[in-house]
Amino acid sequence: MQNQAIDIHHHYVPKQLIEETKRHGKALGVDITEDKGSHALSFAGSKPHRLQPALMDVERRLEIMDEGQVALATLEANTNSLGYRLTGEHGENWCKLYNDCMHELVKQRPDRFAGMATVPLQDAARAAKVLEHSILDMKFRGAFIGTNVNGQYYNTKELDPFWAKAQELDVMIVMHPEHIAGAERMDAFGLNAVCGNPADSTLSLGYMLYSGLFDRFPGLKLCALHGGGFLPYHLGRFDKEFVTGQGVRPAQSAKPPSAYLKNLYFDTLVYDIDTLEYLRSKVGNDRLMLGTDYPYTLGDWLGVEKVQALDCSESDKDTILQGNARRLLKI
Repeated sequence: MQNQAIDIHHHYVPKQLIEETKRHGKALGVDITEDKGSHALSFAGSKPHRLQPALMDVERRLEIMDEGQVALATLEANTNSLGYRLTGEHGENWCKLYNDCMHELVKQRPDRFAGMATVPLQDAARAAKVLEHSILDMKFRGAFIGTNVNGQYYNTKELDPFWAKAQELDVMIVMHPEHIAGAERMDAFGLNAVCGNPADSTLSLGYMLYSGLFDRFPGLKLCALHGGGFLPYHLGRFDKEFVTGQGVRPAQSAKPPSAYLKNLYFDTLVYDIDTLEYLRSKVGNDRLMLGTDYPYTLGDWLGVEKVQALDCSESDKDTILQGNARRLLKI
């Protein structure tokens, strides 16, 4: 299986995006600053977020991919650069710019990279339009979203036009933690990433599962990164609340959360082989895909080795490493 794997969790900021932002960012509501060769982006007056230089380095990422036996990576935005604080119009323009710049690398190296669309979720209709253009005209393979939009989780019908378009186009949505709840209490020891990221994925999934989102859109396909947060490991607790919580703010879904695993997919970024074995046993081989979280410090460039160490057949390992991604991304 040398160099056959597909990485579903791979962040990228095009250098072209930086140059375009320097020229036109003010008109988009995006500020860019530079300090000793490092850039930072700010959206509608938000706190600047520094971009790691590795996010823009294509040659080095290709070396890391080869070392990690990764043949193809899905290019996804830097999560703090999704631009949800912008107005709907500015957000649409920003996402189009991001997608256009990302598309340049996909066109240059279609053998190594596939595009995942950035969409302006602060405006559902615009998000649906950007998604459709990205999939039909640019041949992107899916979309990349945060776990919430400026603190609003996905338990209302406001985003239904976007979910409906994703279901209509039959594309997978990859969800990554963003603007995590309780971040102000996790600023030491890296707990923001260690605890905060998986916790916010779990919170977001909980809102989706209990609110009836997957009843309204039974064909929706969602991939939750970082192994699905804590959800797969406490699924029994989620189901228990569905049964016992009917008298206090009862769930709006027709079925318990475990019934909607059919809509969910997960990456393998849990680091530990035993944990990955549990995740595989809980959700099945057909719901797992390789994720490295390149280029962040909590990433795992050797994730392929973890999959290869699983106690299952070579066919099952191949399904996790590339088969599911090829099916869901239509590669």
